[in-house]
Amino acid sequence: ISGLFGLFQGGIVPMYAVIIRQFLPPREAGVRISLVLMATVLGMACGGLAAGYIFDATGSYRLAFLHGFLWNIVNLVLVSGLILWPKLRQRRKFG
Repeated sequence: ISGLFGLFQGGIVPMYAVIIRQFLPPREAGVRISLVLMATVLGMACGGLAAGYIFDATGSYRLAFLHGFLWNIVNLVLVSGLILWPKLRQRRKFG
């Protein structure tokens, strides 16, 4: 499990810099990458804390996993919006 966590974490977090650099000018990249990584670490810390509180309140991890799943859906919607946004802007400009 630790190996899989490292593989997935090691594959996702470095992509933040690539994504930020694709959408923002180079002079803003350093600050933006720092803010995104800080938010990532805070989100991971709060997610574990929230799961613990949910387990303490319910005696089960079922709602904690649902909580994590719903936050991943939010992330998927945000990323999809970032991917589709330039295409939609291009259509509006010429459509």
